[in-house]
Amino acid sequence: MDAVKHHDPASLWAPRRQLTLEEARRRSSLVRGLRVLFMACAAVSIGLFFGYIIKSAFSRDAVPMQISGDEVVTMLNPRFAGRDSTGQSFTITADAARRKELTANAVDLVGPILRDAAGTEVRAPSGMYDRDAGILELYDDVEITDASGYSFKTTAARVHVGQDWVEGLSPLEGKGPLGDIRSDSYEILEGGNRVVFQGNVKTVIYPAEPDVPATDEGDADGNP
Repeated sequence: MDAVKHHDPASLWAPRRQLTLEEARRRSSLVRGLRVLFMACAAVSIGLFFGYIIKSAFSRDAVPMQISGDEVVTMLNPRFAGRDSTGQSFTITADAARRKELTANAVDLVGPILRDAAGTEVRAPSGMYDRDAGILELYDDVEITDASGYSFKTTAARVHVGQDWVEGLSPLEGKGPLGDIRSDSYEILEGGNRVVFQGNVKTVIYPAEPDVPATDEGDADGNP
């Protein structure tokens, strides 16, 4: 009977069951520790993520966005105003202006128009305005008109807006009350009061209309 009791199968499983319960407890403790560690790491990661977003937002507000030299800034309906050497005001308007560098004062213009206080108007499909140099470059079909009724057409013109001076090395054709003129180059000085034509200058002068003498009504009726 003692031998049978010594070899009881149930007695053999008791130590192994105890060992299995201890391993299970240790495993549960390990799982709980890993879970806590994982939650802590997740919380730190979320905090760093939101901290980066907040820092980036404040950085964008404090520092202007940098634009490289290859990028283009476009302005719609720009308007520039100033005064020439004689104190007369002028304005430059356009459909659009494009500037490649924020530090540069030169802008490319679409449909620029220059007007001054004397009534002179210069317009072109495209151009470039350099505010530092005070120069307006006009290209393609340039039209120049003044208050006296003269109009000129050329393919290029350089306007010194601060000096009230227009020059061009392209052929110029003009019409006005006194006649027509053509030349290879030109200069318009003193706000249009003086014009210099150079190179193959051709002019057509309109003859002045003869003065019609006044007639006496008594003679016209045949009465003395």
